[in-house]
Amino acid sequence: MDHDEPGRRSGRPRPGPVPGDQRGRPGPRQQPPRGSARRAGAPRKLASGRGAARPPRQAQRPPLQAQRPPAPAEPIDVQANEPPVPPRPRALKATKGPHAPKSAKGPKSPKAPKNPKAPKAAKRQGRGGRPGHDPRWFFFAAGALGLVVVLAAVAMVVIGGRDDAPTRSPVAPRVGPVAASGPAPASYSSSPSADAYSGIAQRSADAAPLTAAELFPSSASTITLSSAKAKLTLKGKRLDTDCAAAIWGRSVAAALGEGGCTQAARTLHADTKKGYALAVTVFNLASADHADRIVEQLGNVRGGGFVRPLNAAAPLDKFGQGFGMARGLAMGHYVVVSWAQHLDGSGDEQDEDLLSLLIEGGKAPAVLGRAAKAS
Repeated sequence: MDHDEPGRRSGRPRPGPVPGDQRGRPGPRQQPPRGSARRAGAPRKLASGRGAARPPRQAQRPPLQAQRPPAPAEPIDVQANEPPVPPRPRALKATKGPHAPKSAKGPKSPKAPKNPKAPKAAKRQGRGGRPGHDPRWFFFAAGALGLVVVLAAVAMVVIGGRDDAPTRSPVAPRVGPVAASGPAPASYSSSPSADAYSGIAQRSADAAPLTAAELFPSSASTITLSSAKAKLTLKGKRLDTDCAAAIWGRSVAAALGEGGCTQAARTLHADTKKGYALAVTVFNLASADHADRIVEQLGNVRGGGFVRPLNAAAPLDKFGQGFGMARGLAMGHYVVVSWAQHLDGSGDEQDEDLLSLLIEGGKAPAVLGRAAKAS
C-alpha cells in the first residue's frame, strides 16, 4: 500500500483516471491532481469492470442534472446552420476592394452608405453604354414611336383625302358630250329646298343611288288630270349616270358638274287624244345647296341651256315647240324639273291644266320615298 493512497489494497493495479463523460461530470473537475491524498473513508471509484459497485440512484441524479446543460447546445447548433453574420464584411470587401482589412479593426457602420453609390455607378454605365437599362428610355422611345405612328396616320388621311378629292368632288363629275342647242319652255319658276327635306339635305346621309324601281314604279305609270278628264300614260323612261345626257347647254353642264351630279332620270307621260304631255327630270346632286343653285340657274340661263325631254314618236316629237310651262324644285339634294304643255303648243301662264300637271310632276315617287325614310 502506498503512503500517498491510504485504504488501497495491495496487489491490485492502480486505477486510471476516470473520464468525465462516464460519470456525467466534467473531466477536469473529476480528475484529481496527482499526488493529492484522498479523504479517509471515501468510497473508491472504479474506471471499469462489471464487479464494481454502482452508486445508489440518488447519487446518479446530480450527474443527470449535470448532463442537462448540454441541451442549450442544440439551439446553438441550429443557429449555427443559419446564414452567418459575416456576409456583411464580405459585402464591404466586395465594394471597398483593397480597403477591406480596415473594416476588421472596428465596426465602421457609418461607411455603410457607400453601398448606394454602387447603383449610381451602374446607372452611369447604363447611360453611357446601354441606355436601354434605364426604364425612362423605354417610355421615351414608346412615346416617340406613338407620335410617329399618329403623324403617319394623319399624313395618310390628309394625302388620301387629297387623292380622293378629284373623284368625289363635285367640281369634276362625269360629264359627256353636251348638246349645244335644244328646246326650252316659255315660262319657268323655281323653289329652293324646304325643311321637309332636311333629312336628305346631304347625299352623304342618303348615299345609295336611286334605283329604277324607285324612279319608275308601276303606281306612277299613269297621271290623271281631272279638270281635263285626261289620263296621261308613261311613254318613255330612262336613267343615266351621265347627267350631260339629260341637258343641253355648256353652262348647265358646268353647273351640274359643280353640283356633283351622279344620276339623271327622265320620264315622259302623254295623252295624245286630249293633247297633253308632261316631261319630268330628276337629278341626284351632292347637297341641297347645289340643288338650290341648279334650279335657280335653269331660270337664269333659259335660252342658253335646259333639260332635254326624251325623244318620242309623233305627235310627241313636237314636244318643246310652242308654249310650255316648267318648274324646278329643289328637294333635299335632288332636283325635280317638270315641264308641261299642250301638244299643239297653245296656252299661257294662266293655264290651270298646265299648272295642275306641274304639281303632279313634282310628286317624284323616288324623292318622296327617300325623304320619308329619312324623317
